[in-house]
Amino acid sequence: LRQGEIIVEKHLILFDIDGTLLNDDMRISKKTIDIVSSLQKKGHLFYIASGRLLSSARSYSEMLGKNIGTIAANGSVYTLGNEIVKNRLKDEAVSAIFEACKIYPKLQLRLFSTDTAYGMGGMLQAFMNLASNTKFKKIKSKADLNRLDPFITNGILCANDLSVLADAKEFLKDAPSLCLSSSSEHNIELIPSGRSKAAALKDVSQKYGIKPQNTIAFGNGENDLPMLIESGHGVAMANSPRHVLEQADVVTKSNNEDGIYAFLSKYFAEDLES
Repeated sequence: LRQGEIIVEKHLILFDIDGTLLNDDMRISKKTIDIVSSLQKKGHLFYIASGRLLSSARSYSEMLGKNIGTIAANGSVYTLGNEIVKNRLKDEAVSAIFEACKIYPKLQLRLFSTDTAYGMGGMLQAFMNLASNTKFKKIKSKADLNRLDPFITNGILCANDLSVLADAKEFLKDAPSLCLSSSSEHNIELIPSGRSKAAALKDVSQKYGIKPQNTIAFGNGENDLPMLIESGHGVAMANSPRHVLEQADVVTKSNNEDGIYAFLSKYFAEDLES
């Protein structure tokens, strides 16, 4: 990409969804949509990066614009053009998760494939917020899950009682083939070992030949931190928890104040003017 005598190299730009791309009314601002479109025309590449299952995350990619890539399931699933790369939560990890649910019955469990959410512990109604094209099924046991869908990409444990979550996290911390994270104080994100939004960012940037210093990631949660640290420019929203703000390279305005637009319009100011 050339701007007069200045070379503006192709960038990979990633957005978390909740609390980052979406405002508190669950909408993407017109300013964000417009600047993404303008920068796409300059040759820059955009991805959604979410803990949601693929069908849900993709629905927001489509709202943002055309040819937006999707990283879903906290990096367990991602798109490369028309290809979908999928990583499976191994049986030994799933077994440990169900054991935790037996020990701590107040836990509410969601497990995801690319298009279906499986719920145990009264969470089914909450799934309706995921996406209109997402399927929802109740399960009572690991046997139910194995019968319905053995290819699980990730999951989440929720509880109102923070002490229950803390105990469950301690129980699961050494579980085989399982990585733990969190997108809020009331959940534990369940991810295959070695996968994260950061790992997917690295895979995508290498596939498209984008230099590490030309990657920009926006986020607001603990599960975004590896991605913010891995990217050349880790941008935390002003509404992020303190420990996220402290580890980000840059802090932009909140998700209700067009924080994404504020950063991109300044960072690419000369490119947008050309």
